[in-house]
Amino acid sequence: MKLIVDSGSTKSSWGLLEGREHKSTVNTAGLNPYFHTSESIDAILKAELIPYTVTDHIKEIHFYGAGCSTKKNEELITDALSKYFHQARVFVYHDIFGAARALFGDNPGISCILGTGCNCCYYDGKEIFSKVDSLGYLFGDEGAGSYLGKHLMADYLRKSLPGDLRKEFDSQYRLSLEDILNSLYNLPYPNRFLASFSEFLSTRQAHPYVYKLVRDSFLAFFNAQVKHYEGHRELTVSFVGSIAFYYRAILEEAAKAEEINIGTIIRAPLEGLLEFHSS
Repeated sequence: MKLIVDSGSTKSSWGLLEGREHKSTVNTAGLNPYFHTSESIDAILKAELIPYTVTDHIKEIHFYGAGCSTKKNEELITDALSKYFHQARVFVYHDIFGAARALFGDNPGISCILGTGCNCCYYDGKEIFSKVDSLGYLFGDEGAGSYLGKHLMADYLRKSLPGDLRKEFDSQYRLSLEDILNSLYNLPYPNRFLASFSEFLSTRQAHPYVYKLVRDSFLAFFNAQVKHYEGHRELTVSFVGSIAFYYRAILEEAAKAEEINIGTIIRAPLEGLLEFHSS
């Protein structure tokens, strides 16, 4: 049996594969090594995964994770999994490699992630080539949920959010300045906190403020990431992630304005990864 894992900053999906058959899926919290210690990863595995998995039946684990871009972070995940899955060989990859395999299989293209965070790479059908770091929610993550939430929150706190949206935001969230600053500077996972407000925006995409915010964020993503790759106007550019999926119409409009050819847009890569590893 194989365990195929798609792990973002917010959620991890663990797909159990027996031969070519997908047997089951377990969802846990995300395991981004930049936001977790070995202790917190162990706590999540112990509480949310191990009770629902027959560990000794797993012979291979293919873990595609946000933040798994350095040897140190790969080892953090490998060590955590090896503690419970004694019979399994553990392979840890960056999440953008998983996105590329899920989106393109063995074909070339530009693979993009737009979820809580963002990423982008060129995929030649076997390997990925990355030119620009996403830089996380503080300095980058253009087009991602954390980026949208950061700009929405800045406008809200500066009282430049349109009056109707401000009224609806106050009614839905009832957050004080102290609540917001505490979530950003004292509580864990500030990127998730910011990205959570994309739900508020997604139901109001026709509002001129929301439309402009989202469109501008996608244009910023194209400029910061996609345009660094030669042939980006000739190659297919495909996307995985909740932001790309739920704001698809605006994403496609922004891409058209930049003469970028959009291919596949999927919410999560697990189904494509299960197909890739069953072939």
